[in-house]
Amino acid sequence: MTQNTTSVTPEFSSARASHPRRAPASPASQSQRYQPGVYIVLLNWNGWQDTLECMRSLQQLEYENWHAVIVDNGSTDGSVERIKEVFPELTIIDTHKNLGFAAGNNVGIRSALKNGADYVFVLNNDTTVFPETISAFVEFAEKHPTAALMGPQIDRRNPQREWPIRRKLDLLTQLCTFTAVRRVVTRIPLIRGIFYCTGSQPSVVQFLPGSALFFRATAFKKAGFFDESTFLDFEELIMAERVRRAGFTAYFVPQARIFHKGSASASKLRAKRYIENAKSEEYFFSHYVRLSPLGRSMVRLIRFLTYGVRALRYRNYREHFSEFVSALRSRQSDKIG
Repeated sequence: MTQNTTSVTPEFSSARASHPRRAPASPASQSQRYQPGVYIVLLNWNGWQDTLECMRSLQQLEYENWHAVIVDNGSTDGSVERIKEVFPELTIIDTHKNLGFAAGNNVGIRSALKNGADYVFVLNNDTTVFPETISAFVEFAEKHPTAALMGPQIDRRNPQREWPIRRKLDLLTQLCTFTAVRRVVTRIPLIRGIFYCTGSQPSVVQFLPGSALFFRATAFKKAGFFDESTFLDFEELIMAERVRRAGFTAYFVPQARIFHKGSASASKLRAKRYIENAKSEEYFFSHYVRLSPLGRSMVRLIRFLTYGVRALRYRNYREHFSEFVSALRSRQSDKIG
């Protein structure tokens, strides 16, 4: 995909990481000070207030060698100008149009790799990051060389919505974690532990929430970037599958923590969000995780009934009903990402 981008340089980084050159230190002290380079990619779409709040939390990080890259996904609210007013040194890549989650973040990831990143933290702009988060990720990753994709503990008003999934995504897992059945599963500790990781120790997982994904940079060479065939949703599930296929592992690292407000940008899309989700789901099950014909029929039926209930309540869903039905009937056969 050809992208028309402009950038503002140099990259913004921790003030502590921007100190002037010092006289060479002893090998021991150099080793103690060494920190791998972490690039934090924030995708902004008409959400400059959230982005500024997130950036302020990043300034409190204990970790020193980090750099932030903002990808503005065609905002129309003056986001680029407002962010530059507060953080003039910050790297801002303006795509001039909304490329979607996958393609937009790929722009930032490529910039990070070009600048020599050791790790890339793909982070929703409507999050705030705890001071120890990057340090916890890097410490864990340096001790676990097969860890290519890691996710933090996510605090939010409804934390059940962003628990890592520990079980392989078959029909049972799909029904218990992606439908209304989840409300029952999350309230029964014994059953909850079958599907989700909620403990205090790092754990191997199948899927991580997409609001905060910490990558080992070298993994992109084998696993590839986000699949740009989806515009919104399922990107994190696809990426986890790619990471595993490349021989790496996904981990939940609860010592790293963020707070997530919850889909600040996507919530503005209402029915459009649900339709894009249906398209991405169809693509995911067509190319990454295969369900039986019966399983796919059940998933589509549940999705149809869920949309129907919303259409009865909300005019916006009724207005896009035919578009939703078309998306549900589609077959995503051509993989372009």
